[in-house]
Amino acid sequence: MSHSQWHRLYTSKIAASPELLFGLLSDMPNYDRWLPPSGQFARTTDVEPYPVQLGSRYHDGQPGEPGKDWWGSVVGFQPPGSIDFHHTIQVQQLRATVDVHIHYSFEEEDPGTVVNRWLILDFSMPVIFRPLRQAITSRFDEENLRTMAAVKQYAEAHADDSVPTLANRPLPSTPSSSAAQPGA
Repeated sequence: MSHSQWHRLYTSKIAASPELLFGLLSDMPNYDRWLPPSGQFARTTDVEPYPVQLGSRYHDGQPGEPGKDWWGSVVGFQPPGSIDFHHTIQVQQLRATVDVHIHYSFEEEDPGTVVNRWLILDFSMPVIFRPLRQAITSRFDEENLRTMAAVKQYAEAHADDSVPTLANRPLPSTPSSSAAQPGA
């Protein structure tokens, strides 16, 4: 089995607040609001717990189509500064496993926000199939460029709208918030 790594940094200056962008990218079940389906991605489902937080798990890709879906988790969550995702994709035809790490950072820069998306792919595949790795990375590259363009277009068109952000979504109850009130 051959092991290799590929990474790419995608950067975009977007005329919208970090809060709006973080809200769009962390509201995974509602990506269809701004990201149309493609041959690689249809939707994100089964997000638990929701609203998304550190440790949330999700079903991604093309859920319901065996071999075209995967499970992932939120492994970093620092609103409105950054969010990290991790999932593993099996590429059956090449007997390959692709471990995917995505890190978004949102840096306010008047006017707007610089969004960085750092994609890291860890490959495990038979040596004989290694020359085909470029076919996989080119699909990832296309999808990442598409995602960055779509979030930019939507966020800039809705920068002044009341699009749900982390600040106005209900938070899940925690043990400390369900404690009895004094005098109750």
